[in-house]
Amino acid sequence: MKRGGMLPSLLLLFFIPSLLFSKTGFILVNDGVMPPKQVEKMEQMGEELYSKTGVAAFVAAVAELNKTKPVDLIEDFKEKYPDYILLYFSMKPKAVNIFASKSAEKLIDIEQILSPLPWRGTIKPVMSPAFSKSESVKNEVALFNGYADIVDQAAESRGVKLESSIGSGSKDSFKFIRWIFYAILTLFFIQYIIYKVRSRRGES
Repeated sequence: MKRGGMLPSLLLLFFIPSLLFSKTGFILVNDGVMPPKQVEKMEQMGEELYSKTGVAAFVAAVAELNKTKPVDLIEDFKEKYPDYILLYFSMKPKAVNIFASKSAEKLIDIEQILSPLPWRGTIKPVMSPAFSKSESVKNEVALFNGYADIVDQAAESRGVKLESSIGSGSKDSFKFIRWIFYAILTLFFIQYIIYKVRSRRGES
């Protein structure tokens, strides 16, 4: 065999494994918002969803909205992934939204996921100042919880069960904790109103 023929063959053998085992990166941007372990778990969930349903669920957690716009991200992958969902989060200004192709938006309830109501939404209630004093904790939990909800809803709509899903048990536990938390806040608010009313009566 000529040396000229061996070189292309060796190069082909080198690149074949990387092509076979390459994976789609579903975390498009992570400007230090999510820790590595969380990113790894979300990638696992996204990979399983895509392999079983063909739905590509992406995440972009950017530092500044003006530097990385959702429309630019979507333009890069919409041709390759016709059934796409993008969970977009911006630190500055603080914003969160979900974008989806016409076919994929039928698979999930975007209004429910983004609802600010603690018994309904899975992202915005966690981003509330009342949830935690730590911005990093709020961002991490909100993104993970929201992405898990998106992935599970898309899988369920396609009649697929995901092994990487965090499970309904974990979600129910999280909702229960939120209910308790907001119940305590409500009690404090009522006590504050009562205190104000009594103070005004005392002054009069």
